[in-house]
Amino acid sequence: MNAFAAFGSRSPVLRAPLAFLLAFLLLLPSLGLVHLPSAIASQDTPARVEMTLSATAELPDETRPPGSLLIQMTLANRADLDIGPLELAAPVPAGVAVLDSWLMQPGQLPADLDETGGGLVWNIPMLEAGERLSPFAYRVTPAPGQDGAVIFRGVSVETTLSTPDDVEVVSYPLRLNGLWGERGLRRTILSTGLTVFTVQRPDSETVSMRVGVRAGSRDEDEVTSGGSHWLEHGHFLGTTHRSAARIDEEAAGAGAHSNASTGWEATDFWYVVPLNRFAQALDLLSDQMVNSNFPQQEFDREKPVVFEELKMRADTPSIRAFDEFINTVFQVSPLHRHPAGTIESVQSIPIPTILAYRATHYTTENMSVAVSGGIRHEAAVDAVQAAFADLPQGPRWDRPPVAEPIETSRRTVEVGSGTRTAEIRLGWPTPGDDNPDSAAIYVLDDILGDTGRRLTEEIRDRRALATSVGSAYLDFADSGALMLNATTRPESVDQVIDLLLAEIRRVRDGGISDEDVRVSLRAMAGRRALDQETNDAQSERAVLEVSGVLDSYDEYLARLRTVTPAEIQRVAQSYFDPGNFTLVIVRS
Repeated sequence: MNAFAAFGSRSPVLRAPLAFLLAFLLLLPSLGLVHLPSAIASQDTPARVEMTLSATAELPDETRPPGSLLIQMTLANRADLDIGPLELAAPVPAGVAVLDSWLMQPGQLPADLDETGGGLVWNIPMLEAGERLSPFAYRVTPAPGQDGAVIFRGVSVETTLSTPDDVEVVSYPLRLNGLWGERGLRRTILSTGLTVFTVQRPDSETVSMRVGVRAGSRDEDEVTSGGSHWLEHGHFLGTTHRSAARIDEEAAGAGAHSNASTGWEATDFWYVVPLNRFAQALDLLSDQMVNSNFPQQEFDREKPVVFEELKMRADTPSIRAFDEFINTVFQVSPLHRHPAGTIESVQSIPIPTILAYRATHYTTENMSVAVSGGIRHEAAVDAVQAAFADLPQGPRWDRPPVAEPIETSRRTVEVGSGTRTAEIRLGWPTPGDDNPDSAAIYVLDDILGDTGRRLTEEIRDRRALATSVGSAYLDFADSGALMLNATTRPESVDQVIDLLLAEIRRVRDGGISDEDVRVSLRAMAGRRALDQETNDAQSERAVLEVSGVLDSYDEYLARLRTVTPAEIQRVAQSYFDPGNFTLVIVRS
């Protein structure tokens, strides 16, 4: 049996007596046999109750035909005094029905329905000093005629706990997006504000764990440019407990695959290990996140590594073309800042500036942890909670949305004079994932590229003008870009550009059929399902959570199902002007 299988468990022998005691205590006040004090303890000890909330996606079975979300709450008395009476109120979102509710185990102490507030209520006579009482649970399902993929996407659970005076209650809202239909996925919000995703896959012999941080290049300024990337490297340079060499040695000894990356909207760190090395890898990862000490001499030694990464990007034509496109297509949005920074910014940014940036971003509400593999939900959450107990607490970074304006001029960047190949990147700024128009752009991108293969068939297969050609929707949270790409001969550049624009004109003229959309939706659904097969892919939810674009498979498809050919035509006419666009050509 897994060594973590017993974490957080309760002895079943104790459950029935405790349930009887709770029921008996609840009955006594109504009989007038006992007075429940508002608090019992020394007056100089602060009273504090912490709440942990979680929601787990469940799929239909013989007892839950429509499918459901299981919402659970834990109360923990962190003071050395008894607290009571308490009233725990849990909301019931609009458009859903409650299947059942209980305390500790199904059928035991169900909640009362608050007819006026539309929620569930548990009355708790006393929470003893140091006691942890859980789970208060209820199961919700879509009401008749409602689609769970739609109604749960924008809902948060915010419980309330009524307590005696002078009792501090610590609780954070639990968002329900990204869960519907994802069997075995649980989102937990700890009392520290840290979000933890767990995916329980009993047959897996591995575990993937990932930390996502809401800190990317869009969060930097002129002084901190490149700081997110610097910090990514810095977390491997040693901690108060381990040197850089020891981090590498322990990771290798655990058989781990590990790495980190910096993007426009997030930085992430991950380990994939055999199941029996979960504890060791989690200790490594949390040590890096909590106790890294960023020694100056190690940073100086790391600079050449970062410089080589930057030089490689500049010397690789396909990467250089992409980087130039991003820097040009975004003029207003902070997305124009590249995650790698520049050699100049990396050379000049002071260590204190980097550490001040870290103090703002590497905090509980600004981070998320995901664990997927052969480990129980409760064991994984308990282990993460303990490992990250000393992570600084702080608010989610406020990232005001910035929509990039529609292209109204032609912007051209040409690099190099080689005669062997030419990289073409042509496109337009678009809305981001938070805009309803993004669904039509997803489908158009797929018709042009992966599934419809319109660009490939016309430019590469029929005319033999390019060795590769395609489309990419760069979908960030609040802004994005549609980028058409081709690798061709320098003498064919103008002809390829004309053909790329001709396909856009065709779309604007209504050249998308109902069958094009149906085929694309089927293919996108299949790829999305296949993409979630590995533990590593499942753990990527940590990054999506902090970037703000997390959808479940069903939620994603529900958005796409609204797309029609007319909607794609409207979007193309709105954003993709064949006379005004960003064009990058890199010749080598």
